[in-house]
Amino acid sequence: MKKILCLGLILLVLTVAFAAPSNPMVGRWQHKFANGDVLLANFRPNGSFDAFVNGKAFANGKYAVKQDVFTISDGQCDLNYTGSYALRFFSGTDSVHFAVIQDTCRGRRLSIDAYTLGRVKFAKK
Repeated sequence: MKKILCLGLILLVLTVAFAAPSNPMVGRWQHKFANGDVLLANFRPNGSFDAFVNGKAFANGKYAVKQDVFTISDGQCDLNYTGSYALRFFSGTDSVHFAVIQDTCRGRRLSIDAYTLGRVKFAKK
């Protein structure tokens, strides 16, 4: 019985140790522009996202994160065209900077490249 229990514990530890890391983009992020506008983006675990500027819908679509590469497709150009961006997290994972790798959608590229988002934290009750 002890051998079975020990084997089960070892398998559990190995499963956790080698499991794919969680998606660091999941959650709410914001960017404050110099003109006072505020972008709020909500990235969901299922790979979908919504973005709002000053509370008004701006974009929505799909995204994925693989290691330090962020891919996105949205309605700004065509859902069939994806853009790829290098991610650089800092302050732990509370801030992220995007650098374009490849994106043929000019509007999206201008909206994402070289921007930094900060994670929105909610006050604990």
